[in-house]
Amino acid sequence: MAQEQSFLAMTKVHQWLDDCFLAHQTALLSLDLSQARKLLHRYETNLLAHMKDEEDSLIPIYGERISDVPGGAVELFLAEHKRIRRFVTDFRDTLENIRAKKGLELKHHIIALLDREAMYKGLLSHHHARERNTLFPWLDLLTSAEERASLLDRCVSWSAYNASLNVKGTK
Repeated sequence: MAQEQSFLAMTKVHQWLDDCFLAHQTALLSLDLSQARKLLHRYETNLLAHMKDEEDSLIPIYGERISDVPGGAVELFLAEHKRIRRFVTDFRDTLENIRAKKGLELKHHIIALLDREAMYKGLLSHHHARERNTLFPWLDLLTSAEERASLLDRCVSWSAYNASLNVKGTK
């Protein structure tokens, strides 16, 4: 018998996204702005797909089937997603604005960007913990095994994460 799926598997998508963001930061440390922009774009694309999965499929089910979970109000998840989007837009804009900078001035701008990215990572860590400890376990309790499997199969970010594993496995 196949093992039942759990929404906690989505924490693997979170880790994959964190790894993508770390690759972007590594490029920043190397002063490779072209690569940093490319990696941030890849991160943003997959992050937005993940949040869309949650907002279009998972959070509505959670909101319809449960209420009054301490620290787990639908509005909290959506507000955090909004803040996450604003941060990533700021990072993209900053990278565009510092393209022409050179030398010490470029390094100072990158330090300032990395400082903002550290604040972002704190928000993200808190958000991931809220989903890991509240959203995903409650969704597991509120859905049948068949519904969980169907919802996960429809999640674009889950599919992208799994595809990334296949690419890594073939190299």
